[in-house]
Amino acid sequence: MTKTRTALSAALLLAFHASASSQTQPMQQVTITASTIEQRAQSTTTAIVVGREEILRQGDASLVEVLKRQPGISIDGAPGKPAIRMRGLGAGYVAILLNGLPAPGGFSLETMDPALVERIEIMRAPTAETNGQAVAGAINIVLRKPGKAAAPQTELKAGSFIADGRRLSPTLNAQHSGRLGAVAYTLTLAYSHKQESFQGLATEESLARPLLRHLAWIDRQVNDRLELTPRLDWQPSPRDTLSSQSWVRWKRINNAKLEREDTAIGESTSFPRGASSYRARSPAQGYADLSWTRKLDAGARFSAKLSGYSKSIAADFLYRGTDALDTLLETHHVDSGQLERGLNLNGSYRRPIFKTHALALGWDLGRTQREEFRREHQADAGGRPLLDSDEDFQATVRRSAFWIQDEWDLSEAWSAYLGLRREDLHTAGAGSAHAGVDVDAGVWSPIFQTLFKPGGAGNKGDQFRFALSRTYKAPDIIQLMPRRYTVDNNNSATNPDQQGNPNLRPELSLGVDLAWERYFGKEDMLSVSAFAKRIRDITLDRVFEQNGVWIVTPSNEGAALVRGLEFEAKTHRGALAGRMNLARNWSRLEAVAGPDNRIAGQPAWTGNLGLDYAASPLADLGGTYTVRSGFASRQSPLLADYGGPKRQLDLYAVWKRDARSRLRLSVSDLLHPNYLGRSVYAGDPDLRTSYVYRNRTVWRVQWEQSL
Repeated sequence: MTKTRTALSAALLLAFHASASSQTQPMQQVTITASTIEQRAQSTTTAIVVGREEILRQGDASLVEVLKRQPGISIDGAPGKPAIRMRGLGAGYVAILLNGLPAPGGFSLETMDPALVERIEIMRAPTAETNGQAVAGAINIVLRKPGKAAAPQTELKAGSFIADGRRLSPTLNAQHSGRLGAVAYTLTLAYSHKQESFQGLATEESLARPLLRHLAWIDRQVNDRLELTPRLDWQPSPRDTLSSQSWVRWKRINNAKLEREDTAIGESTSFPRGASSYRARSPAQGYADLSWTRKLDAGARFSAKLSGYSKSIAADFLYRGTDALDTLLETHHVDSGQLERGLNLNGSYRRPIFKTHALALGWDLGRTQREEFRREHQADAGGRPLLDSDEDFQATVRRSAFWIQDEWDLSEAWSAYLGLRREDLHTAGAGSAHAGVDVDAGVWSPIFQTLFKPGGAGNKGDQFRFALSRTYKAPDIIQLMPRRYTVDNNNSATNPDQQGNPNLRPELSLGVDLAWERYFGKEDMLSVSAFAKRIRDITLDRVFEQNGVWIVTPSNEGAALVRGLEFEAKTHRGALAGRMNLARNWSRLEAVAGPDNRIAGQPAWTGNLGLDYAASPLADLGGTYTVRSGFASRQSPLLADYGGPKRQLDLYAVWKRDARSRLRLSVSDLLHPNYLGRSVYAGDPDLRTSYVYRNRTVWRVQWEQSL
């Protein structure tokens, strides 16, 4: 049994509060009627608000496509496998929230339909109320609420997208909202059938021994998804409000992959030809919550929420390895399944004090259980068994958090926020093929933010922000469980098996943010910001050879320094609206000698340039050009990764037949340049693997109708 304990404490929370005076104005209250620019300008805490109009503007199929155009955010990964990065950091450094709480299991930005979302809040510095696991920042997805209109409202959206000139993929979204007495409701149905094809080429070579071979592959994917999302709001009394948000999702995946190897120099791999199929079924993934809010005397408010989720996946994988003449050599069959359940209870108490303070405190308690099994059978061409494995594990994660925060107006020009969050995690698990794991981690997260407006609260113009925060990144269950995930062919230093590390510790970050903002009007603004973070116990990949098998495992390796600059501008002049953002990122790993001792995958530059034009009352058009520079990062003196630049041009056009009907045409990645990458192991044996992923243009047409 492995036992690891970390306890971190910090003494803060200043006891001083500015006393109220008759000249001090009450705190500004942000309302949903304000524009997203005005909400951002008025908030003491730093957050970029993306409103519903901007979310739906380009007719994106998922939230990932919406987020890639936001300041400081980039999308990494090979085509078909997007990964969110914020300030160049991904892999758990970004907290994904749903209605202000950590997103439940089964929630995916890639499959979330933008039509279900009211707004997106991008928080560069966290708050005590939200989440301490936000080293790079947090992205809060706020789902739509029932409208206030008494008459029922119905919206229908039907369309399809096409890639590579074939494979129509239909989509359907229907939303109905209304009221039944004191109960307001919204019911949303979303369906999609996606047929996609991804192609690539890998080149493996060595400078130390004769080796040059190429591996071409094509991966055809078919995904079906049906999602039902009901929401209810009920006000049984003037003081009490009850609400419930739920979603149920059915999902089916069918993938077929073909691999063909061509060896020019040296020996081929064990299977020069390979064919695999992967089928996964999620019979039902569900989430439901029940919230209660009660208004108390003196403007105080108490709220509580009970939520739970369940997700299950049953998967079947078959690999057929053949020689160069397509003669069967081996078959690998894996039957696997996952079941994960979670329950969460949180609440808060808020009260204004002295007209200038907004004091709040609360708690967040959660428990997650995960069960997983994997049955693997390998046989030769005659069916004789080569390997029979039956593994399973069970793990439980208990989380508790308590927080307190105060937001107050020091004067008409100066407001401040002070918060403290204590979060504890306990992860325990055991498996049939490895020793048990028992890990405790506790973190104090103090946060201070302030906003200074030289012209006063009621004047637009220059304003300055400062934030100081302590955050962390906890390892997930898969990283902790010492279970081996094997590759089917060509195990090597650049294609190793994966294994968890039960001794992995949380990464701790101390960060500072500075920003200057200028607001010219309701839709015009400029912003320049800078940040610096020092991350302790940074997690790096460690590659080693054991009994002739190459393995990669995560390991804590010293500290890292991350810095960055960001620029953002928005303007609206008549029928033309423009937006631009640019970010420059740096990082340095102290445990790795340079050059290129950067955090894995962090790009040096990211940026967006967008224009929207209201051509007439019946037509809108526009587009966005997105760029992400290449990167070079080294995880150790021997291991390095390189990625090529990404450039993407997206265009859209909307024809409005009338106030209730519109036709939307959009095109994603019109330029579709190939994406390049490379992994290098400079040890013994010296090995370099280069990748070329073929991109494709996606056309989408959609009819939108309000009834």
